[in-house]
Amino acid sequence: MHYFLDPTFDPMTGILNEEESRHAIKALRISVGDSIEIGNGRGNRYQCAVRIIGKNQVILAVESKIEIPAPQFRFTIALAPTKNASRFEWFLEKATEMGVDDIIALESKRTERSRLNDGRLERIIISAAKQSQRSFLPVFHGSVPFSKITTESKNIRFIAHCDTNFARIALHEARPAAPENVLVLIGPEGDFTPGEIEAAYAAGFQGISLGSNRLRTETAGVYCAAIASTWR
Repeated sequence: MHYFLDPTFDPMTGILNEEESRHAIKALRISVGDSIEIGNGRGNRYQCAVRIIGKNQVILAVESKIEIPAPQFRFTIALAPTKNASRFEWFLEKATEMGVDDIIALESKRTERSRLNDGRLERIIISAAKQSQRSFLPVFHGSVPFSKITTESKNIRFIAHCDTNFARIALHEARPAAPENVLVLIGPEGDFTPGEIEAAYAAGFQGISLGSNRLRTETAGVYCAAIASTWR
């Protein structure tokens, strides 16, 4: 059954948004009577039958509704955007597929890219959520300065860095004993500055290591997403 993701879907009208309607008509060539599934990105999934197909609009008859429980905790990754925009976009796609709940573009002193196309990044997230059939859309918070992110009140807060002058534990050994909201900071290719690491530790963050190999920023983000996906 084809899965569509439409955050604006209203089961009372049954109208699929224009973008998803075009994809259903032109790419998937759906027909009247076909069964499809709609997710609204907030935990509701609708089993529907195609009722009307217009030029650029699909109207559905909702046959049943499933409410998916929200995750027990939210996992947030704050990652410094890479100089090469496509690498940050790749991270967004993979983090979405792996179940990350919140994504932040972290502005640190060594961040290589400060200007982002938020609209394009949102579309990438929606596309990846649809591909992986997620019931809950991740929230992209845009750019947030390092000084502000250290005040985030998550239950468990980590900062991933490569500076051996600071105590660190391996991320795979840092699994919470109980479901709690988790925030992980990942710096740019040049890593966080010693001053930033000190500030994070002073704010209650715990240092983590992602292994003996030095990872690219976007690879580190995907590694953290993969580890956290096993904590669900």
